[in-house]
Amino acid sequence: MSGKILVPADLQEICILFEDSSCEHRGYLDLKTGEIIQIFDDIMDTEEKQELDDKVDEGSGERYIAIPNAESYEGYQDMEDFIETVKDVKHKEKLYNSISRKGAFRRFKDVLNSYPKERERWFKFKDEKVMERVNEWLEEEGIEIIPQKFIEIREVSFREISESTEIEESWKGFGARGCLKCDSEDGFKERYFVISRCPDGEEEEHWLDETMKKRYGVKHYGIIAGIFNDSRGPINSAVCGKCGSHDIFFDL
Repeated sequence: MSGKILVPADLQEICILFEDSSCEHRGYLDLKTGEIIQIFDDIMDTEEKQELDDKVDEGSGERYIAIPNAESYEGYQDMEDFIETVKDVKHKEKLYNSISRKGAFRRFKDVLNSYPKERERWFKFKDEKVMERVNEWLEEEGIEIIPQKFIEIREVSFREISESTEIEESWKGFGARGCLKCDSEDGFKERYFVISRCPDGEEEEHWLDETMKKRYGVKHYGIIAGIFNDSRGPINSAVCGKCGSHDIFFDL
């Protein structure tokens, strides 16, 4: 493995993008952090898309590498290869007939829906084929993926947090207490989240910052560690209803 670029990334997420044949959807792997940047040309806000394009272009070839889109012939070849593994002659004939006409992919799936066991076997077969192509691409690019489970984020209500039996009793009643800008003590718009584990290092902290901002519109937040009996931790964020400041003091 000597000389390879070690990237802490979610291999399954790369596989999902490898299956995407849409020309309006582009994915890029950050060789430094393992983050996968996705750009949707057809539905993404113009300003946001331009910002991501500029970011990727600036580090193209050094920090960011494009994840290839799936080619239609690859999917068709996978179907042919799978059909060759079908033992039942009638099933095999129906599947071959389904891909011999226009709309091959849809017809193929329609036929498989009538054969649940073959359908499940197809999903496993297809996943293995995609993984083979991903591994070939990684080998060509000199990249080694270090398995990394990304932080999962789930928004929850204040009630769910306060009534949870999993949270240490001493933290019950924790919440927004005052605005450090206008001294207001009420009227806060609070939001709470639970993360599967706290960030480990600056790169994951940056990833969490970007995810909270882009996915949830939260630019300022706090993480409380140690109130669950596992790796999870709640995130708290609030906006002052009086002055709109995010500089909010939280306490018990």
